[in-house]
Amino acid sequence: MELSHAISDTVLTLVGIFVFLQYLRKINFEICLLWEAFILSITAASFFGVIRFLGFTQARLISEFFQHLAGTAGAICLVFVSYLLIMSKSANKNTVYVVLCLGFSLFIYVTFTDNLSVLQYVSMIAIPLVLIIGIVGLFKGKVAEGSWLIFSVLALVLATYNKNFMPNTILDPIDIYHYLVAISVFCFGRAARHQIK
Repeated sequence: MELSHAISDTVLTLVGIFVFLQYLRKINFEICLLWEAFILSITAASFFGVIRFLGFTQARLISEFFQHLAGTAGAICLVFVSYLLIMSKSANKNTVYVVLCLGFSLFIYVTFTDNLSVLQYVSMIAIPLVLIIGIVGLFKGKVAEGSWLIFSVLALVLATYNKNFMPNTILDPIDIYHYLVAISVFCFGRAARHQIK
């Protein structure tokens, strides 16, 4: 049992649930699906992470399943939905389902080939793209939307590289990762609320 990890993963899970209930479920269904591919995948991964850190090691595989889903289908959907947000475009149903299919196809490929390098490449491309989209938003006068996207990405980057940024902290790097991802998920939720119709 690793109680501090279970607590930090619980915080992440609760933030994901809050974001869904407060922001995502009020959005147009197709747009909601795009946000959910990323945010609910992270939430599910953290939920099973809690179970794993409480001593049920079998939950690790399920948590990793959802982590990979967030890093493939979720990442691709995140880029697309961020673009729609900043460009004030509505989502064509067919385009949304094509993006979802591409994302899930990539996820299936990673799952069955165990090719985790693809997962890293997708993240290395998707996260900077969302940052660029956020910066474009600032120049287009979408200050709130762009700022929340930028904050989200910065929190994700800090989470991923927290051992380099904060090498000698009293908190465990895994816990710092969970808390920073929770901040990122919250910021994405704040960005998503601007797509409420």
